[in-house]
Amino acid sequence: MSVDDNVFKDVCDLLHNNRINFWICHGTLLGIIRENRLLPWDHDIDFAVWDHETDKSHIVDIMLSHGYQQEVITGEMDCLHFLGEEKKVDISFYKIKDNIASIKWAISPKDTFGKLMLFVSNNISKNNDEILINHSIPKKAMLTIIRQFSLLLGFILPNKWKTLFNKKAMQKMKYTGYSYPMERMQLKNIEYAGMEIPVPFDSEACLQHTYGKDWKTPKKNYIWYEEADNLIKLRMK
Repeated sequence: MSVDDNVFKDVCDLLHNNRINFWICHGTLLGIIRENRLLPWDHDIDFAVWDHETDKSHIVDIMLSHGYQQEVITGEMDCLHFLGEEKKVDISFYKIKDNIASIKWAISPKDTFGKLMLFVSNNISKNNDEILINHSIPKKAMLTIIRQFSLLLGFILPNKWKTLFNKKAMQKMKYTGYSYPMERMQLKNIEYAGMEIPVPFDSEACLQHTYGKDWKTPKKNYIWYEEADNLIKLRMK
C-alpha cells in the first residue's frame, strides 16, 4: 500500500470510528472511479461531510490529536485543510439549500501584493504553534523577515486594527465552488484498497457533472476553479 493510500485509510478510519458521516469526493473520487487509485499528480485527498451535522472543531481535534497539522487559509470557511505525510487532506463541508448541495472555497489572489496581504494577515492572527500558515510567495529569505515582522505586529497592534487589516486582506480573496442536485448525493459503499468506502451512488454522473463528458480522459494540468462544469461564482463582500 502506498503512502497516499495509508493516509487515505487512516483518515477514513478516523472519521468512521468517530461516527462522522462522510464520503469521498472531487479529485480523489475521480482517481478511484476512473483508475482505481489515488491520482499521483493530485495534491490533496478529498473528503466531504454535511455542514449541518458536523462540528468543525470536532474534526480539528480529531486530526490534530492523531498527528496531522492544520493549514489555515485566510477567508476559508467551508473546508478544513490538513497536512498528511506527503499529500494534503481536505475535508469539505457541504451545505444544502433549495435541494442543491454546494461547497465554496477561497481562491488566493494571483498578484504578489494580494498574496503578501494575506500572508501578513495569517501571521498576525496566528495563535497556535500547531497551525501551519502556508502561502506561496517567492524569495524565502524575504518571506522569513515578513513573517517575523507580521508576528510582531500581531503582539503590538490593537485588536480593532488587526480586524480592519484582516478585513482588507479578505477582500483580496475570490470564492467559487461546486454544486450538485441532491438526487446525486445519495451514498453507497464500494471497495477500494481492501476497504469499504462511501461514495455518491451515481459517482460517474457526479464526475461528469464536474469534469465534463470527457472526465475519463486524464488532465494533469487541470485547473478546477477555471474548468469545472458545475462552478458557482461568489465573492466576499
